[in-house]
Formats: sequence, structure tokens, C-alpha cells
Amino acid sequence: MKKSILFLFSFLLLFAITDLKAQDDGLGGIRIGYHSPGFYSDGNQFESSLNNFYVGFFRDNKLVPAIHLGTGLEYFQNGWKTDDDNMRQLHTLSIPVHAKFKIGPVFALGGIAANIKVSEKLTTAGSEVELSDDLKASSFDLPLVLGAGVKFLFITVEVRYHWGTMEVVDGYKSQYLQIGAGFSL
Repeated sequence: MKKSILFLFSFLLLFAITDLKAQDDGLGGIRIGYHSPGFYSDGNQFESSLNNFYVGFFRDNKLVPAIHLGTGLEYFQNGWKTDDDNMRQLHTLSIPVHAKFKIGPVFALGGIAANIKVSEKLTTAGSEVELSDDLKASSFDLPLVLGAGVKFLFITVEVRYHWGTMEVVDGYKSQYLQIGAGFSL
């Protein structure tokens, strides 16, 4: 299974890199930033956030002067923790697709992402616990995305919030905030 996941990740990474250079009308680059996830059910958060980072590639294709179509490939860890000895980590690949509305250097975006769980780790009392299939988190989520940002020269600073639409684990849906920078190639 791990070999299949590694092959899929390598294929998606290769596709993303080649897609960045494939057309002259699209701007592509690398993005990295702060990732703060939470798992919610009926407005209540389960445990505390497992704050981390996200990293990925992006591409924007201009549809008309003020509207761009954005795609990409990102990696991040979702999860929660009660303390350093008790946590659950979901390693995730995300393929976002969004419309970006630009006015000068400022933009707003909205769209959706396909999140694929690559692996999962549960640590209890400092030891890794093997999960049975019925206790594992869902392998897929489809969050809605809203965000805003500003671009200056080749650097973009943006804030995005994601609302999971599918139950990930035990009735809880994933939500996360991302604050980061993108560097156009």
C-alpha cells in the first residue's frame, strides 16, 4: 500500500511540475505557510489543533484580465492533539481548484479542493497505536475554499479558509486556516 501511495504522490508531483511550465499563459510557483486545522461537529471543536505547515505548487491561468483559474498540489498535516504524547496526524495531499478575482495587486478566491489522505498516525501515551480499518479516518474530503491576498512582483501573500464537506472521523468534519506566501517561478 505504501508503494502505491508513493507512486501516486510521485506521479502527481511530476504532473504538477510539468504543468507549471506547460503553457505560456499561466503563472506557476511554489507556496508555503502556516496550517491550523480543527475538527468540528455541530460547531464544537474536538481537542486542540495540530498546528503545522503546508507546502505545494500552484498555477494560475488567466481567463479574462480580472479572472484567473487556479490549480495546484499541496501537502499538509491535519489532526489534533491533547498534548505532545497524545495526537492524531493525517498526512494529506490536496488538489485545489479555484476562481481568483483580481483588482490590481489584491485578489479574492473561492473554490473547492480534493483532499486525499496519504497516511495516518495515532499516538497515545507517547506510543504509536495501530488502527483497525473501522477506526481509520476517511481517505477523502472535498472542502470549500475562500481566501484573499495580495501580490507584489513575484511574491504573493494570502489567507485561505477550508470547510470540509464530508465526515472525516467519528462525525467530525475538517476545517483549516492557511496563511502563507507564494513565489512565482
